[in-house]
Amino acid sequence: MDESRKQFGDWIKCTERLPKAGVPVLILFNGEVRIGEICWEYPSHEETYEAFRYWDCPYNDGQDWEVLDITHWMPLPKIIE
Repeated sequence: MDESRKQFGDWIKCTERLPKAGVPVLILFNGEVRIGEICWEYPSHEETYEAFRYWDCPYNDGQDWEVLDITHWMPLPKIIE
């Protein structure tokens, strides 16, 4: 088992695949596990009008991270009944 697999388990590298937009997932941010979701912004007032994506915390309005700040993600675990 390679070292990254031991450290991150079933984490998915963001360079390999991103989650569906707007779906909360676990993210790895500077070595800390947090909950985040990928979002798309469609500006209407900028010169380029180009859509861009960023990571956001669905439970903390205004807490967003640059796309490159998040290295890995994984689906939220199922709730125990």
